[in-house]
Amino acid sequence: MRIAILSGSSSDLSAYVAEILKSWGLVLFEAVQPAVVARLDASDVPVVVCPVSEGVDEDALIGYARRGGTVVCFLPGGGLARAAGLAREGEQEARLRLRVTEAPAAGLAGEGLPVVGRAGVYRPGADVRVLAYLCHPGRYRGEDVGITVAPVGRGRMVVFAFDLALCVLLLRQGDPGRAEVIPPGDGCARASHMAADIGPGDSGWVPFADLLSRLFVDVLRKRLPGPAPLISHLPGTAPGMLLYSGDEDYADVAATDDELDYVRAAGGRMSLYIIPNHTRSTRADVQRYTAHHDVGPHPNLRPLDGRPVAERLLEFERQVRMFEALFGTPARSVRNHCLAWAGYMDLAEVQERLGVRMDANYCCSAYMRNRDFVPYASFGAAMPMRFCRPDGRLIEVFQQHTHLSDDGWFGPAEYSLKFSTQQFEVVLSRIFSDIQTRFHMPYGVIIHPGNWAKFSRGQGEALLRQAAERDMPVWSYDRWLAFWEARDTWRFRRVRWDGRELRFAAEGERPCEGLCFALPETYAGASLTDVRLDGEGQDWQRVSRYGETLGLVSVPAGSAVEVSASYA
Repeated sequence: MRIAILSGSSSDLSAYVAEILKSWGLVLFEAVQPAVVARLDASDVPVVVCPVSEGVDEDALIGYARRGGTVVCFLPGGGLARAAGLAREGEQEARLRLRVTEAPAAGLAGEGLPVVGRAGVYRPGADVRVLAYLCHPGRYRGEDVGITVAPVGRGRMVVFAFDLALCVLLLRQGDPGRAEVIPPGDGCARASHMAADIGPGDSGWVPFADLLSRLFVDVLRKRLPGPAPLISHLPGTAPGMLLYSGDEDYADVAATDDELDYVRAAGGRMSLYIIPNHTRSTRADVQRYTAHHDVGPHPNLRPLDGRPVAERLLEFERQVRMFEALFGTPARSVRNHCLAWAGYMDLAEVQERLGVRMDANYCCSAYMRNRDFVPYASFGAAMPMRFCRPDGRLIEVFQQHTHLSDDGWFGPAEYSLKFSTQQFEVVLSRIFSDIQTRFHMPYGVIIHPGNWAKFSRGQGEALLRQAAERDMPVWSYDRWLAFWEARDTWRFRRVRWDGRELRFAAEGERPCEGLCFALPETYAGASLTDVRLDGEGQDWQRVSRYGETLGLVSVPAGSAVEVSASYA
């Protein structure tokens, strides 16, 4: 039971499709070349994802579907569209919403999902079942099919009427055309300014980019002929995560110690980001900090506002290397002062070369746009994923969005939302409740030590307290990165389902803290009754995730395990 991802050229987004599946733990995929499709056995490879329809062998894909396989394609034309019962009639206007209608979508409670990038207008035939519609926010007319499924011989074709991979990329990373665009009133190029134009902010309460990815994953899972195992994207049985950090900026050591000590006493671990050439912390201070927390560089590019991208990239590299030399610790994750950015993917490529593995510069906010304070504004992302160039090459740096900065939410500055602790407690309760019961994702925050001492201590304490009340671990970005790096090495092999028993091998290059497999508790009317790891009986924890009951199975220390799960 495998999923094939068709890779037609070196410039398609097939690698990003694989990254989406990997992020959600559906790690039973493989890349295949077009010439292989004609020989695929649909009983062994029941699903083929075709990210690009131009230049592929349409007859081979249609033949595969007729033999019993499922073809999932984005924006098909010509023979593929006709085989899927669709007539393509043109291109969609920009700023769309996807309205899911056929089945519940993970994490959604009626919200629409923004769609950007290329999308088509299709007229469905009589045998086409519509799973979702594309519509224009604020407009009654102009609704068209968004996701469809149609029978083709013994198999079927599932069509996304938009380029899903490109859409997720643009939502998460922003529009390349907005790189270096600085809105009136600001003097700094920031990642937040690159957010794609998604229209009204009606979906900012949900992590829409990630839920769109999850919708795609669930579409594939439903077309597999057996209960598909997943690698859980959270450690243990945690329903969500709080990623806690503070940018030291110009705080004194006493303020830094105070916050670090409080977070530790609350059972958490935080990341402290330090400007290497302006810090008051000594090497000895940093050694003390890292006994219980993590530190990373906080490069200050603001003195170079308006200077060429290349000049800012060189300064970024200089400060990262200075940080490592001063404190004798590698730069594993990074956040820039004032979230300054340079170019489009240029800065991520420099991080890749320097060995920085996680970037925390993208902040979900409407900063300098409006006063919306919804947690997933503009980018709609919370899950870590590798950056990707528009030409399809993955960058070995995980993009981890940050969602709250204390100066923008609680401070006295003109741009701040100025929430009191009491009011923030109410807003935070909604945010954490959604994470605990609907989204099951990390929530990243910046509580500056200097601000902690002046105005944000109460809100910081509320974050830690409410996270503990909801069994959400408090991790640093570096600890989260270590989990994500280890998890990223795990794959499922030899997945077999005989109607009663699911068997597969799970293999990883390194042990992973809190790693769990997630197995559907029910499948085709049968219930999970027994789980064995390497032949030994194993308990599992029943949890609800995205409206589905799963059995979470803890993975013992090691790099390989044979799994069998019985259903009756």
